[in-house]
Amino acid sequence: MDTARTHDLLAIADLVRTGRATSRGMIGRELGIRSTTISDLVGQLVARDLVHENTPRSRTKGRPTSILSFNAQRLGAVYVTVTDQSLVASAVDLNMRTIGQVIANPPPEADNNNLVQSLRQLIKDAARYFPPGMENGAIVFSLSGLLDVPGKIWCVSSRWPRMRNLDLGQAFGDLGPKIWLIRNLDAELTGISQAEQHGEEETSLLLHWGHGIGAAYAVGREVVNRNRGRFCEIGHWMLGNGQNRQCTCGNKDCLETVAALWAIGPRLAEEFPGLPQNEREAAITLARLDLLDSPVIKSALSDMLRLTANLCRLLFPDRVVLTGPFVQNPDIFRKFVDTLAVAPMLRSVDKVRVSTGDAHQSAEVSGALSGPFEECLAALVSREV
Repeated sequence: MDTARTHDLLAIADLVRTGRATSRGMIGRELGIRSTTISDLVGQLVARDLVHENTPRSRTKGRPTSILSFNAQRLGAVYVTVTDQSLVASAVDLNMRTIGQVIANPPPEADNNNLVQSLRQLIKDAARYFPPGMENGAIVFSLSGLLDVPGKIWCVSSRWPRMRNLDLGQAFGDLGPKIWLIRNLDAELTGISQAEQHGEEETSLLLHWGHGIGAAYAVGREVVNRNRGRFCEIGHWMLGNGQNRQCTCGNKDCLETVAALWAIGPRLAEEFPGLPQNEREAAITLARLDLLDSPVIKSALSDMLRLTANLCRLLFPDRVVLTGPFVQNPDIFRKFVDTLAVAPMLRSVDKVRVSTGDAHQSAEVSGALSGPFEECLAALVSREV
């Protein structure tokens, strides 16, 4: 199938998916294509089961207008990510809706073989949530740590220090769908920039403060080093504070040892009994607490504010997006806003806009899956029927 025809089919599918067109006439007005061509293209999408066409009953004379709807469960993907100390696999449809989800908790001492076994079972279990007729088009890994994206290799993760250079393509290529790999913070910033429609020259810094600490940086909608998978491992910047605290990465006195949830969570639970130790539940609880009187939070916040201000002096972003459970607390968020507003060097340029990101990972999902789904849809509409 020629490129122009594929482009038209994808454009029509997108109009129907987003609800901007629910009839052939609306498609014609949007795209300026002749009605006979539209009928042919819609017919092809219906034949591929990507679009459904329904004719409602009518009590009036004449042929009723058929209603077009998008079949979001024609294709899907298994999406695998890391949350806290867990591996999470989800079956996701074309509307980025999670159909089903499974979780595994490999121990910190897990090695390559242990993780492959856990991941293989997770992928198979997640794929079982696909309903009949739904094709699994991709297996997408959105992972933390250091990655080799072109090689599809998960190089290093501080959560599982014994894992080294896990070749995801080799380990799971036999399962059928194409394997994709992206760093989780790169996926999250991609999703945020798409949803908020960042300008072409606008620069954005994403800072995640949660179970771990990390960052991503983008110019427009292009995330720096996204295609490599290695950037801004700020959680493992060495503080040189002489506290001799062991980090999960193997070094001592990294930033995470004094500020990450895995490090300070147990001490916070002594101050705030019952505080959850996972990001999602902790975010709900932390948002309601008076945290600024906490000695643990005061110390961690001081380091995080210094880090953020220094990153802004290095990268000079137009906006800073803060994610993770701690910044869901309004007092802590305000501290970030105030700190950046009064930083001497930053006051001499345009004011940095500070916002909080989605606490439910929807941005990461859309950022990780948008590319794979585009490729899967293009392959689907190009097939002969």
